[in-house]
Amino acid sequence: MLEVNIINVGMDVELNTPVVILEGKERNKKLPIWMNLREAKKIASIWKSKNSSLLYDLIESLVKKFIKGKVKKVIINDLEGNIYHAKVLTEKNNEIIEIDARPSDAIALALALRIPIYIDEVKLSIADGLISDEEIEEFRKKLEHIKPEDFIL
Repeated sequence: MLEVNIINVGMDVELNTPVVILEGKERNKKLPIWMNLREAKKIASIWKSKNSSLLYDLIESLVKKFIKGKVKKVIINDLEGNIYHAKVLTEKNNEIIEIDARPSDAIALALALRIPIYIDEVKLSIADGLISDEEIEEFRKKLEHIKPEDFIL
């Protein structure tokens, strides 16, 4: 597992779709996760303000009261087709309880509760979604040499 941080929430101009960029804490790998505008706004709001919303406070209270546990971390753990999957891990009496979640909800919850976000490198590396800084720099260099006439068929 690789712990990640959010480094950007923005718009993918090529796809005209909001995207959250996660970056590994210990390795310079990045993972883009595309989502709808409503979800991206929710994440951006929590990320920028560093404040929890009442909804996430409620979720934390429900976990404490009914599961009698604690929300420990979230993991973006799989990719099927073009859809990422995530889990929210709670702990009760040293037992881990996994709750399926959309990655956008898991990320927002992690930000609000200030818990770590992880990605499952083994499962996600198959998708080639992880991008290194070297790959980004190589792509930038290629773009420098492209001329408008290169796009004419």
